[in-house]
Amino acid sequence: MRDSKSSNFSHIEDIQIVARVLEGNTEAFSVLVKRHHERVYNTVYSLIGDLDESDDLAQEAFLKAFHALKRFRGQSLFSTWLHRIAVNCCLDHLKSKHRRSFVSLDEHGENWDAPRIWMGQSKDADVGVERRELQEILECALNDLSEEYRVTFVLREIEGLAYEEIAEILKCSIGTVKSRLFRGRTKLREILQVQYDNWIEA
Repeated sequence: MRDSKSSNFSHIEDIQIVARVLEGNTEAFSVLVKRHHERVYNTVYSLIGDLDESDDLAQEAFLKAFHALKRFRGQSLFSTWLHRIAVNCCLDHLKSKHRRSFVSLDEHGENWDAPRIWMGQSKDADVGVERRELQEILECALNDLSEEYRVTFVLREIEGLAYEEIAEILKCSIGTVKSRLFRGRTKLREILQVQYDNWIEA
């Protein structure tokens, strides 16, 4: 049986639900959580790579969003505003721990063409093992990117956000987003080429 409270809001836009919450119906915020939790969690996990930490940071992002809801003016999509909070939570977390983020491709592997391009259409039984090894190469390469390139790359290539959304989230121009993405891709190709050559020789 469907949650009657959730179904009451199923056809209402985010901005309208925000208005309901600000009017005093705080339970309506749970609808926003249900709508956006998966995407927020995936973004956090892509940047952090730890299941427990990602779950905590996703919850932290929603909590911060709830307390900051009065400052949401509707000038951007609620999802964009929420993603900005989530990304900031990740960056603050990484800075506080003085370590670099670990990008995992486990949940996004099917979106990556590199393993298929490198291995062709081989039907060999070892392809699964090779794919995993290549995935690990990709993960290491992403972690060698600078923070600004890595975050931009993840938001665009893994999460599939539009340039406009990324610019809103990172508080920079669309031109800056494209520049970071271009440089990030270029650097990633260089890193991957070296790591792939080493893998072939091993």
